[in-house]
Amino acid sequence: MESLSASRRNQILALLAVAQLMGVLDFSIVNVALPSIQRMFHLAPADLQWVVSAYALVFGGFLLLGGRAADLFDRKRVFMLGLGLFSLASLAGGLAPSPLVIVGARAVQGLGGAIVSPTALALLTTTFPEGPGRNRALGVFGSVSGIGFGAGVILGGVLTSFLSWRWVFFVNVPLGLLVLLSAFLLLPSSRASAARAPLDLAGAILLTGAIVSLVLALSQMASPEAGMVQVLLLGLLAVVLGVIFIVVERRSQHPLVPLSMFRRRSLSVANLMALLTIAIASLLAFILTLYLQSVLGFSPMVTGLAFLPAGVGGIAGGQIAIRAIRRMGLRGASALGPGLIALGSVLLTRITPAGGVAWVVVGYLIAGVGIVCTVVTTTIAATAHLGPELQGLAAGLLNTAQQVGAALGISLASVVATSIALAAGGVPVVAATTGYQATLYLALGLSVITAALTLLADEPASRSPSIRAHRPVSNNGPEQHLSDKLPLEANS
Repeated sequence: MESLSASRRNQILALLAVAQLMGVLDFSIVNVALPSIQRMFHLAPADLQWVVSAYALVFGGFLLLGGRAADLFDRKRVFMLGLGLFSLASLAGGLAPSPLVIVGARAVQGLGGAIVSPTALALLTTTFPEGPGRNRALGVFGSVSGIGFGAGVILGGVLTSFLSWRWVFFVNVPLGLLVLLSAFLLLPSSRASAARAPLDLAGAILLTGAIVSLVLALSQMASPEAGMVQVLLLGLLAVVLGVIFIVVERRSQHPLVPLSMFRRRSLSVANLMALLTIAIASLLAFILTLYLQSVLGFSPMVTGLAFLPAGVGGIAGGQIAIRAIRRMGLRGASALGPGLIALGSVLLTRITPAGGVAWVVVGYLIAGVGIVCTVVTTTIAATAHLGPELQGLAAGLLNTAQQVGAALGISLASVVATSIALAAGGVPVVAATTGYQATLYLALGLSVITAALTLLADEPASRSPSIRAHRPVSNNGPEQHLSDKLPLEANS
């Protein structure tokens, strides 16, 4: 896409940012509507959980497959296919006559999101060449998360209160059609590799099963109805499928995930930092929502307003990350975000049963800046020095790490808060606040670990060793397959 004009690139960036906004918006907007859905269909809490879990499981399970499809097929068509699925499923969810239809629609939404999310990031990184231009674009792309989070909570409250819970689904339909039309007009047809390699179906099935099992195990940890045996069996299944996947990938001529990709230290560290960052983000959102509503008695609408500064902070976080990279380099900027999360977490631990709104607003604001700042720097690190034929896979890996982190964060928050509150005993609101404070200290510890991981990252790009293409000899002759084009560090 080197021939695109600057104006066309910016239009594509706006298009991809809106697509990203739809995904972030959908997460928070549907959560606000859950109580209304529960009342209408008289759902038990365990059944209501599937409205969230159906999306999370399918989304997490198919992210890598969606990213790989973006590398092997025309990215424009893949992007439009995912967006079309997401929009149609949103329409079905809004018209749903039963809970089963809602759960099915959420699963299809998850599939559409798993296609759109990595493909949008791959389109961005191939539209903007590596360097300051791409960093600026990723800063804008990351800032959308802050906009979507804040807008989703407030918009969900408004739509649910004044119209109906169905409108949290319907709102995606006109927006999706607009983005589809814009994608058709703006995106050039492209495929990363002229010689398309076959899709590794065995690897795709094994990896999807492993990720779904892992996310389900982590989700079940947060559910009081789930037994420890069930959680352990699901975790064991995830490990077994993961081991078989590695064996299959080592023997495959066209692996879904070339394992040699993980020899790049910057990519592995970036994905681990992304996992921990989103774990912290989901932990904070979960705990602070419970604190404001269960302890202080806030309504969902007022809770959304209390979270609004954090959303604004997230918007600023993307731009702060780009300026920090220019001044301190990627490694220095990568430590800034976790440092801000740690500072925000320290302030959040000051909450009390009697009050703490000011600490929530200020602490969450600072943490929100740090979260988006880290999302931007880890995205830049995870996609740097890779050819266009691997950008979809890199995006899929990053999104999968974030999805696993989200499930891990909520599980940790639920387990720690509940166990500490039970151990504390006494007045319920005091015990609950004690549990929430303990969880916020956990967020502080995770942010410190995330900051320490930057010491393991590679040097910034300007001082990195040169990248060479790894081209093993093929038994089929001189043809170079897509999996053979993996760039490695010279000192790998």
